[in-house]
Amino acid sequence: MRQLPHMNELQEKYAGKGLHIFTIYAQNHPVEHIRSLVKDKGIKYPLALSWQDEDQRWDMSSLPAVWIIGTDGKIAFTGKGSYEKVLEEQLAKVKYPGLGGVNVTPELESAAKAFAARDYAQALRLAEAAAEKSDASDATLAAAEAISERVADRLKALKNRAEVAEVENAWRLAEATWQVIERRFAKTDEAAEAAARLQKIKENKKAQLEMEAETAIHVLDRDLQFKEAAIEEWIDSYKKFAEKYKESVWAEKVKPAIERMEEDKKAADEEKKKAQR
Repeated sequence: MRQLPHMNELQEKYAGKGLHIFTIYAQNHPVEHIRSLVKDKGIKYPLALSWQDEDQRWDMSSLPAVWIIGTDGKIAFTGKGSYEKVLEEQLAKVKYPGLGGVNVTPELESAAKAFAARDYAQALRLAEAAAEKSDASDATLAAAEAISERVADRLKALKNRAEVAEVENAWRLAEATWQVIERRFAKTDEAAEAAARLQKIKENKKAQLEMEAETAIHVLDRDLQFKEAAIEEWIDSYKKFAEKYKESVWAEKVKPAIERMEEDKKAADEEKKKAQR
């Protein structure tokens, strides 16, 4: 558990430099427990619930365990202890984050730099321009195609995230993701579509209510934690929130929390009574 905040720090620090963090949950707990853990700890990277290790390549004799896979696809580090030096060494080898395995020719360096800077529209334009030259080598054509495919993959992943978020009423995430598409695919049809979707969200009263409720609950949590509020105040504040935003999905989301707090309070009161006897 102590590793989780550190992994979040690494994700924030190196995500744009080529680092991809994946975790494996190696303990036997119900899915709901794991979901609560992810939420409570603010985990910002993928967490796998099962895996196969038929060749027994991964040493999990003690937990937590860390593996660093290098740019060549081989294990550069395994175990516990200090791995930051190995991580820095491997990241230093990443010239164009996101283009691992692509043989970037001199003609495509500008396109690769644009991709690494997440200017996907510019990366695509430059890759296509290099490929259209009459003297483009086979290596340049292959790399240009690879860059174009990576751009398409990024767009597909972002659009999927935005659309799923809308379906799940996660409108804040949907809005943020459409904004990313609009910015990273500037002056393209994709950016125009993103702008149209953002306008629809702005005009959608339900979406605006959900975003208002999401902000309100985060502010409420922060304020209650800061003042170290008693459990009675937490329960009362959550109930008032649920009533105010009863038309929002967030009202349903806080109900289990209210029930848990009431159960905790009841148990604490019973323990207190026993102690007074």
